[in-house]
Amino acid sequence: MRRDESVNGDRKDLERILGGKIEQRANRTAPGVNPVAGVEFIYYEDDGIRPASSQFNELLDCAGEIIASSGGIVSDNCRIALPNGQCFRALSFHGDLDGWRTAVEAGARTMRLRLARIQGRHLMISDGQSVPLSECDVDLG
Repeated sequence: MRRDESVNGDRKDLERILGGKIEQRANRTAPGVNPVAGVEFIYYEDDGIRPASSQFNELLDCAGEIIASSGGIVSDNCRIALPNGQCFRALSFHGDLDGWRTAVEAGARTMRLRLARIQGRHLMISDGQSVPLSECDVDLG
């Protein structure tokens, strides 16, 4: 058996066990381009100075009491740079979507950060801007 046939067979076995597709690095898209049932993706404004993990932790620390009753929230390596150089970093959450969304929005308000979401092929920013993803630099990390 050839190596690539073995790898494909192993991947199919893992996908069957895990109950879903394993995304190939070469085929990866920005989080939120393809909707995922039960998962929400939000982008928060990157300060361009500190590591993503530090900014993500501060965003949650500034949220106050987090009322999410289930699920979790994770930072993603994806970074989207607008044509003007401003950047946004991805995060996603599952479970209590309203609770996690409320926490992210509260943290962003406290830190005076803009939030963004992908709708269609545009990055929709909370200040009303709509920027085509084709004009952005998307770094999937």
